[in-house]
Amino acid sequence: MYEYYRTVDEEGRPVVIEVDLDFEPVDDTVWMLWAFAPLQTRDEENGCSEEERQRLSEIKAGLSEVLELRNGALYAGMRLVDGWAELYFYAAWSKGAEQQFRDAFKRYGYERIEFGATRDTQHTFYRETLYPDAYELEQIKSREIIGELEEAGDNLAAVRPVEHYLFFQTEAAMQRCALALSESAESVETGMAEEGKYAYGLAAKFLHDCELRTLERVTGPLVDAALKEHGIYRGWSTVLAADR
Repeated sequence: MYEYYRTVDEEGRPVVIEVDLDFEPVDDTVWMLWAFAPLQTRDEENGCSEEERQRLSEIKAGLSEVLELRNGALYAGMRLVDGWAELYFYAAWSKGAEQQFRDAFKRYGYERIEFGATRDTQHTFYRETLYPDAYELEQIKSREIIGELEEAGDNLAAVRPVEHYLFFQTEAAMQRCALALSESAESVETGMAEEGKYAYGLAAKFLHDCELRTLERVTGPLVDAALKEHGIYRGWSTVLAADR
């Protein structure tokens, strides 16, 4: 499943990352194959134009097919940063891959690319750079819910009650977090039960709109609050603004 999210790199530059969340490397995919191409368009919010995103998607699809057959390769993800598109694959062997990359990009008007093959036996780059952290995962999940609200004709800018769910391994941890959140939330309801490791849950109700930047601002501290008590943040839900 391909998802994308926005973040900043170690130099503070905005980055748009597409990642295959279902990427499951096998032991023999020890080579990380990468290619950097200068973007033909630049967009501060999305990395590049929608048309160029489509071209890059077609390049990715073509490379995925040929590299799987020739190099035992799997697509891991792409970064759009500082005017460059960076594509990453993990492969069993690297021989002949460079020409495949150059041919694929050239067909779409990219005359110049940088290519490299790096041994990454533990797939560290994927785990530490491409895969989203807890905060970035919530950005992805929030975008999915926002998309559903938009399809239903919701006014995302409308302020409405939004419930956020946090789960913990012990009842004591849940109660400590509930007490801390009660200072800022409209209400906190405890006693939600689930099977498994995180069996004790709470629902904290806040009033805010459902635009992505607002959700990022609200969910970040809630992820922190859950982690502080060795718990997990389980997302949010709301009603359509017109249905309040």
